[in-house]
Amino acid sequence: MNQKWESGNFNEAAALISEQAEKKGESKDAVVWRLEQGAVLRTAGKYEESNKAFDLAEELIDKYEDKAKVKVTRETLATVTNLAMLPYEGFAYDKIMMNTYKALNYLQLAEYEKARVELYLAHQRQEDAVYINSARIEKAEEEGKRQNYNINLAQINSDSKFKQQYENNFSDLERFKALELYVNPLTVYLDALYFMAQATSSSDLERSLKSFERVCSMIGENAYINQDIEMVRQRIIGQPLQATTYVIFETGQAPARDSMRIDLPLFFITPGLPYFGAAIPKLLYNNDFISSLNISHDGLTEPAMLLSSMDAVIAQDFKNELPLIVTKTLIASAIKAGAAYGAYTGVTGSNQKNTTAGLAVMFAAFVYQAAMNQADIRTWQTLPKEFHFCRFPTPVDRKIELEQPYSGFKLPVAIDDGIINVVWVKSINRNSPFTVTQFRLKDSPEGIKLPVRRPEPVVAATDAKAFSAEQDVQKEKNTETNQEMP
Repeated sequence: MNQKWESGNFNEAAALISEQAEKKGESKDAVVWRLEQGAVLRTAGKYEESNKAFDLAEELIDKYEDKAKVKVTRETLATVTNLAMLPYEGFAYDKIMMNTYKALNYLQLAEYEKARVELYLAHQRQEDAVYINSARIEKAEEEGKRQNYNINLAQINSDSKFKQQYENNFSDLERFKALELYVNPLTVYLDALYFMAQATSSSDLERSLKSFERVCSMIGENAYINQDIEMVRQRIIGQPLQATTYVIFETGQAPARDSMRIDLPLFFITPGLPYFGAAIPKLLYNNDFISSLNISHDGLTEPAMLLSSMDAVIAQDFKNELPLIVTKTLIASAIKAGAAYGAYTGVTGSNQKNTTAGLAVMFAAFVYQAAMNQADIRTWQTLPKEFHFCRFPTPVDRKIELEQPYSGFKLPVAIDDGIINVVWVKSINRNSPFTVTQFRLKDSPEGIKLPVRRPEPVVAATDAKAFSAEQDVQKEKNTETNQEMP
């Protein structure tokens, strides 16, 4: 599937991923397979099928979130095996992108109200993620106490050997600009665009303005965002939307995960046991991608600017998740190592007799530990590396050209009819072809009635008497018909 995906053969990739996802049913890996299926089907232009796959993933995710008792049972099982035995429940960024992609699919299908629902859900998932993650850490610590293992993360982090390994392996997490916890700038920007174009009330426009301002606070001062903010402000005072085209460039592939060994200080929680080599996941970044896109229109060329780095979003989420991974791994390692040590002393006795049998038991125990000591490296791999964006007044001839800088190749695109148009461009790697789709956020200037702030009429002094007389007549008419003045 990856081979077909990376070469741009999305229809065959979609067929392969759908076949595998169906086989997984509701297994422990079902969620990640459904997320992959939804993303590949979306890229293949199968928007309804894509949302069906995302719906199945969401049903399982919601079930995992609701059934806390089931979670405890499964996490207890993982302590005597490995964390990869737990169901893949989806990371915070998975859930946010799932609803974001669903919203985009509905926009492609011109089902605007359904898109609105998904944007609300994506926003709510961002708000809930902080609580959910802190609750999971608490649950892991409670499990440690139940097993008589008091996990003191501060004490563990102060251990010089562990600290050195941690810094050597996870220093890359610090190189990204700090984002708001569990917030994806793409999702917030799409929220702002939608509520600007599809506003049905002044509160929608206020929401749009706040979302644009929030994006600006995350990515820094940006000329495109400033133009959006000005357009919303004009809309608030009753001015119509200007014909505008947005180009969103989705490029590259999100980080994969690999397993690495790190020594955990078990003697902090089980006296007599030394460091234990445990398998911990590590992010692997993919740098085979097109890093920029130029858009030509009306004799001008403008660059698409970075909107959201999924590397940064995922790294932030991974960094937030790491204490939980370490806590769970410590519990699992302590139980396994303690069982091995107990079996060894049980055979050898306090006088260390029966050493041959003892060594055989110890060897068997460590073979089992090695087999079970696996990091959970499952992750949604068909997410992109970055999102870039550009906006400009729609050209009169409705023609633009897309160009990878220094490539010498320009891809012509004819803009569809509409007031607010979005051109979505996707690239998997440097050698895969561009996939270009479009949708309209607003078809025409008519159709949406909003209360506007009307300016006071300006009346010339010579016409003041006549204007006053007309007002008196109009008041009498309004009284007779029991209507308010316009």
